Amino acid sequence: MQLNGIDLVDRHNRPTVMQKVALRAFFINDGEYYDPYDISAVTIFQKSANFTPNTLIEDNIISPSIDSSIIKMNFGASANDSGAALNSSSYNPADNVAVSSIYRIRKGEYVCVLDLTQTTEGLYNLHGSSIEIENSASAATDYIDCWTIKFAAGSDYQTLINEFTLYNDTFFTVTQPLIFATRNNLVNKHLTLSSVETLKVQTDITIQNRNIDTSIRNIFKDSAITNAMIKIEKVNEDSTTLPATITVSSFSDTSGLVDITSDNTILLKFDTTLLATHPQIASFGGLTGTYRMVVKYTLLNDTIISKPFYFTIS
Repeated sequence: MQLNGIDLVDRHNRPTVMQKVALRAFFINDGEYYDPYDISAVTIFQKSANFTPNTLIEDNIISPSIDSSIIKMNFGASANDSGAALNSSSYNPADNVAVSSIYRIRKGEYVCVLDLTQTTEGLYNLHGSSIEIENSASAATDYIDCWTIKFAAGSDYQTLINEFTLYNDTFFTVTQPLIFATRNNLVNKHLTLSSVETLKVQTDITIQNRNIDTSIRNIFKDSAITNAMIKIEKVNEDSTTLPATITVSSFSDTSGLVDITSDNTILLKFDTTLLATHPQIASFGGLTGTYRMVVKYTLLNDTIISKPFYFTIS
């Protein structure tokens, strides 16, 4: 993913100890993405140190009795404040309301950047503390990221725990070029006009070399594709006066807006309410009808462009 034009490695994409890692969290309430009233901190601990929730959490938040030496990194923020980021102002989007290293991407989606390419520090200030924490989450091992949040103005703070892994490296050697076969499948076949839906394209990756080790094959079952983009076109069927296809959004229009899950599913939120104000609406031949989309992404050093997928809007 990208943040303010800077490439980050998502937590599911086998990040190494020498990369900028995006630790994203999605908050959902009653079936909708939801912005917490306040995010107090994101605190990193090493999972292999055997800190169970009972020893780390007290009254649903990080215990005030923990030794600060076990904190690997801390990102502090308040959703009601404004200012520059603590660690690196280069990550600070202009429209960001959650500052000091925790960033609001969109409603319900937040990210902090574990920058392993340089020395960074965070201020740990839970329970009245004010301790400078230098990032020491640099070993190749498993970690937990603890999000201390307040869901509503009158609620208590609580800590939610996620996990991620840093790898020593992702290098491996083979004695022959890898032969890939990819297969894409569009899940959404029908949309309703005025709906806002996430288009989902599943990706299956197969290594066709017969004598490649299973461990290498398994690597490509994780998030292996990058730089995903989607082109969407309106198809004017049976029209002799209108162009056969009209571009709704080009590959470059969706650059940076496409998400990739840990199982290589490509996601793009498609707001059909915006079609009515499209600059080329006069050439659409109506908002309902047939549309087609093509996905483009990178796999190793190959640029893959899928076959067209068709869906209808009614």
